[in-house]
Amino acid sequence: MESKKHNENIIKQFSKQAVGYSSITSHSDALDKLVQMSGITKEDTVLDIACGSGIVSCEFAKHARFVTGIDITQEMLDHARKSQQKGNIQNISWEIGDVTDLPYPDNHFSLVISRFGFHHFLDPLQVLSEMTRVCKPNGLIMVVDVSVPDDKINKYNEMEKLRDYSHVSAISKTGFANIFEKTGLKHPETDEYVMQITLNEQLQASFPTNPDELKNMILQDIGVDDLGINATRFGEEVVLNYPIHIFSARKWQTEKMV
Repeated sequence: MESKKHNENIIKQFSKQAVGYSSITSHSDALDKLVQMSGITKEDTVLDIACGSGIVSCEFAKHARFVTGIDITQEMLDHARKSQQKGNIQNISWEIGDVTDLPYPDNHFSLVISRFGFHHFLDPLQVLSEMTRVCKPNGLIMVVDVSVPDDKINKYNEMEKLRDYSHVSAISKTGFANIFEKTGLKHPETDEYVMQITLNEQLQASFPTNPDELKNMILQDIGVDDLGINATRFGEEVVLNYPIHIFSARKWQTEKMV
């Protein structure tokens, strides 16, 4: 897919999703896990890649010296500013930008994080390389995203592209390990959690191309799990269980010279 057209799709999709995205309570799950795993301190300067509505940025700002959130969608950043004002958080700035070519110098931030963005990137290796470039030596790079097994990725992608036409592809744990290795980020630390969301919540917050087809695909997967989200019925509700994986690695001094 041509990059300009893809970026336009992302902007269209997330301009519509801006309000609904933050209303999904599970999007704030495990923030304490990310903070703890990062080891963030008041000395840290943080860059939040594809920051969206600012959920991660606002949480990390409570613990950091300063946070910069960058995203391609103005409506998302407008919502992020509202969240910042509501929380009376002063140490954040927001910027419009393309994360494949970050407008920051080398070795600039001590912590660079991206959550729920990598499945939207046409070239995730390029984005991770940019994240590494702008990270200081001994700084931390963190990536958090849905990561389904290799044998479920095709069906998962089919579902997600119905739900969100800006989706590109989920990346398996093996796939993430490979791009970390190629970027020179060896032996990343990993962790995981499950993000639960009801089917109705997901449909209301999304703008699927064919809602009935999407709903039927998920309902037919209950007890089968070809989609990798372990759709489960509880009474009248259907709960989706998204497997979220966390990958983090240090940018060691020697890697800059490779």
